[in-house]
Amino acid sequence: MSVASIVPLEDGWEKIKNEGIKVLEEFLDTGHIRKTVPQNQDPAKPRNVFSKANYAELYTTVYNMCTQRTPNNWSEQLYRRYGEAMSDYVQRQVLPALKDKTDIPLMKELLHRWSNHKIYVKWMDRFFTYLDRYYVKLQSVEPLHNRGYSIFNTQVFQIVIKDTRAALLKVINQERQGEHIDQDLVKGVIEIYIDLGLNNTNLYNTEFEESFLPATTSYFVRQASGWLSEDSFPEYLRKAEAALHAEEQRCHNYLSRTTLPKLKNVVIQAVLAQPQAQLLEKETGVVYLLDNDKREDLARMHRMFTLVDNGLAPIAQSFRQYVTDRGNQIVDERVEQQKSISSKAEALNDPTFIQTLLELHDRFKGIVHECFSQDSLFQKSLKEAFEVFVNRDIGKFSFAALMSSFCDRILKKSGERLSDEQVETLLTKMVELFSFLSDKDLFAEIYRNQLSKRLLYETSASEDAEKSMIAKLKMKCGAQFTSKLEGMLTDLSLALDTQKDFKEHCERLPEGKGALGGIDFNVTVLTTGFWPSYQVQEASLCPEMQKAIQVFSNYYNGKTQHRRLQWIHSLGQATIAAKLNGRRHDLIVNSYQALILLLFTRDEAHNLSFIQNSTGLEPGMCKKLLATLSIAKFKILSKTGDLKTIEDDASFAPNDSFQCQHRKIKIPPPVTEETHNKERVEEDRSIAIEAAIVRIMKMRKTLNHQQLVTEVLTQLAFFKPNPKLVKQRIEHLIEREYLERDKNQASVYRYLA
Repeated sequence: MSVASIVPLEDGWEKIKNEGIKVLEEFLDTGHIRKTVPQNQDPAKPRNVFSKANYAELYTTVYNMCTQRTPNNWSEQLYRRYGEAMSDYVQRQVLPALKDKTDIPLMKELLHRWSNHKIYVKWMDRFFTYLDRYYVKLQSVEPLHNRGYSIFNTQVFQIVIKDTRAALLKVINQERQGEHIDQDLVKGVIEIYIDLGLNNTNLYNTEFEESFLPATTSYFVRQASGWLSEDSFPEYLRKAEAALHAEEQRCHNYLSRTTLPKLKNVVIQAVLAQPQAQLLEKETGVVYLLDNDKREDLARMHRMFTLVDNGLAPIAQSFRQYVTDRGNQIVDERVEQQKSISSKAEALNDPTFIQTLLELHDRFKGIVHECFSQDSLFQKSLKEAFEVFVNRDIGKFSFAALMSSFCDRILKKSGERLSDEQVETLLTKMVELFSFLSDKDLFAEIYRNQLSKRLLYETSASEDAEKSMIAKLKMKCGAQFTSKLEGMLTDLSLALDTQKDFKEHCERLPEGKGALGGIDFNVTVLTTGFWPSYQVQEASLCPEMQKAIQVFSNYYNGKTQHRRLQWIHSLGQATIAAKLNGRRHDLIVNSYQALILLLFTRDEAHNLSFIQNSTGLEPGMCKKLLATLSIAKFKILSKTGDLKTIEDDASFAPNDSFQCQHRKIKIPPPVTEETHNKERVEEDRSIAIEAAIVRIMKMRKTLNHQQLVTEVLTQLAFFKPNPKLVKQRIEHLIEREYLERDKNQASVYRYLA
């Protein structure tokens, strides 16, 4: 059995030094590698400085020296000499090479020497692997790799660090000014900071970043000052955006990615946050961009100021003011126009005003969508701006009336000639505009009145379009808002079923259709609650009408005992065959007009008094009806006296000189007063306010005046009452003993159960 020989310290170290360290240093200084060392065929891979046999021999020497028993265990001595050898090389070769160098030459030499040092550390780590694995861990000393890096840091880098930083800042500024630089060189030098921080960014942060960021701030403050004085608002933003992108790219190209948020922040502060007030005051600011529809620049403005804390608030305020001003301008023009508008029909049937507002909303909605990325702040500004001018007092014909009339025009057969898609698009836009209206209840009342006319006079262009509009209103305001409108459509659907059933009933009667007095007779049954209220005008019906009505009444009363029929003849329609001037015509008239015409079955004349007595109509109504038949467009009757008014002594006869090319003639009924009125709406509002007060007080029991008013205003969705009106309703409820005042505080109310 042979015992391994002891390796003395000096002998072993001499071998490591001569066969390892000196060979490695010669390679680093000259690039020379012994011919006996085999190399990789791939030129991209690093060159081998030692063969596997050389490496194994040196590794074994270190292993033997570290595994010998004390006192021949040389681990501590080898750890010390590892550092001494490296320090000696650095002092002898590296520092002199860096001496007196600055700027680019310094950076190049430093990067070269650092690359060499990493190779030095790599091979030394390999030779001393056993020492690193056991001695370092057992003694809790600095690992060899870290120690090698620390030597370079303390003995080389700390000496040239100020000059290196100055060189980096100078070359980065040169790139900012448009010069071409060696980005790989800059990246390599930046990585020295990170590597020597031993994968911790402390060295990079303290020795580079803390100088780089203030220098960047100073640079961009100077740049921003120049741009402010020379450039327009859009041009400034273009330069600011380009600068920000360039700095982001700089981080990507050669700086640490941890710098990106800090770098962006200093640039944003310098070029956007600090000069924002001056920027927005420029003549080419927000108003200029909106005036000229500069959408690309508006989008850039939003994109850039999103980066600034609360940077969008002043822009949103400017946008809101701009939209408000444009809307007020349109409304002011309308108010001026209304002074010269004489008739109600002219005022309500002109779609240009509402169309202009729709186009205005369309334009700004498009800007919010395209340029402001649907930003909720700008959506809110747009909404608030429209609420300002859409709820202005514009005189006799309110916004609610104009909006409803615009819808009526779209949905009527005689209105605009539009495709289904165009109608759908217009209705969608209309509901968006309607959503800004405070008096939604007034719109609902007017719309219901106009819908009833379209449905009853069969002037609606499309049932689908009607349903679509109601569905849109329901989506916006809820089922309560559209319940009556939906009820009207349901009524008509049920009326068709009733009519079909009634016809079958008539066919089963002994007289058959003769039971109806020989006339075609249709009845539309409506539910009182859904439809507008109509004035009931008593009249003496002709025998045929009376007979038909009686038959239907008997039929309907047989079907239900819980409903009472009330006949609204003003909504009735009749077709009368007439022969005038030797030509046959079918006259489409309402029931009252039919009663008058039926008095002229032969060629005779009747005076006003006779017609009133025969029809049983009120004098005022009778005159209006005669006016539609004798002095309006279709002069079915000729009259004596003034051709423009109906006198009390006027006499009427069939017009034998009547001429019209059409066989079928529809004669419009007299214009009736609107079935909606302000008083009724105000009454409904009073009920809604009182219900809200009682609901709130029932839950809260005690509440002061201001809190109660605020909560009431919050709960009322379809209109915004004046606080004075709320106060009146509170007083009314106190009188009716729903509430009482607190005995100690008059402004506090209590609920009385």
